[in-house]
Amino acid sequence: MTHFLISDAHLTPEGTPHPGRDTLLRFLRGLAESGPQTLWILGDLFDFWFEYSTAVPAGYGGVLCRLRVLSDAGWTLNFIPGNHDWWVGKHFSGETGMSILRQTPLTADLGGMKAVLAHGDGMGRGDWGYRTFKPVLRAGISRFSFSMLHPTPATAFAMLFSDTSRKHLRKKARVIPRHLSAWAGKQLENCDLVVTGHTHVPSFSPIGGGVFVSLGDWIGSFTYLKVEEGIPSLERYEG
Repeated sequence: MTHFLISDAHLTPEGTPHPGRDTLLRFLRGLAESGPQTLWILGDLFDFWFEYSTAVPAGYGGVLCRLRVLSDAGWTLNFIPGNHDWWVGKHFSGETGMSILRQTPLTADLGGMKAVLAHGDGMGRGDWGYRTFKPVLRAGISRFSFSMLHPTPATAFAMLFSDTSRKHLRKKARVIPRHLSAWAGKQLENCDLVVTGHTHVPSFSPIGGGVFVSLGDWIGSFTYLKVEEGIPSLERYEG
């Protein structure tokens, strides 16, 4: 069983500009041409996603369809929500066939490798401001309060502040925070592989007897991790 891991596409609704949407859809279509394997998405597939009880985000039919094709073909699909799409729910799971895994960091067996997987936000001892507000943002009362807003202005407001594609392309190259690397190194004392997203920086870093992989993104780097027969490789999609 081969495992493919991606993160941080930060998709916006179809019809709005996005530098990696078409590339990601081609990648997913290519996966469907092989036999059933396992796909992991480690968060921030969407730049914003919130499911109301009677309304769901519009404009994502392309990616939902591609994921459903994989699921129907026998692929195992796992989704670890990120800070931009923490509130994915029953509609997303039902449309795609993906299992939503919220308890992170998550330990998994990837082709014989003991791996720790997480989106990466709030991991380690740094980023104190975000770590303080993270439980509040993810609390049920916060979800309920947001759900009381009308979907159209609420979504427009959220998208205004989470326009990652535009912000990312405007910034210089990022680096992996020291606290995240330190956290990964600590995890590697008891596992073979640590994989995170969030930073948008593709990196393959041997630490001790293991490897820390930062997945990059599908905005500028178009990178993914492939674990085949217990051998991990960080690759760039050129399709």
